[in-house]
Amino acid sequence: MVEPNGAPRAVRWAAAVAGVQAVAILAATVVLAVATLLGDPDSFGRAAFAVLIGLAAGLGLLRAAQAIHRPEGWARAPVIVCQLLLIPVGYTLAVQAELPAYGVPILASCAAELYLLLTPESRAAFRRL
Repeated sequence: MVEPNGAPRAVRWAAAVAGVQAVAILAATVVLAVATLLGDPDSFGRAAFAVLIGLAAGLGLLRAAQAIHRPEGWARAPVIVCQLLLIPVGYTLAVQAELPAYGVPILASCAAELYLLLTPESRAAFRRL
């Protein structure tokens, strides 16, 4: 089903999932920044670098989510790559660190995002561009 902006429903849902992921990454980055400033990290430089990487990842994914919503042809590949990079993070949190409350939502959102971006209607929407 095509929505008023010309994007199929799956593409709009994919944009929403990517947006939620971006906001979660930015929120975790803020928590890391506050913990770095108020705590005593082993290496302030590494912690600051992690904050910069988190900001770049969150803002980049947020921009890609906006582009998917339109849809713009360039946005699909970076979001798929981001999902492939988040899968090991979710697995590590859920299984190895025994923190399923953090890891399982990451894995579920990655699975949902990949499914939504790889449906036939989504692929057709990006192929038309």
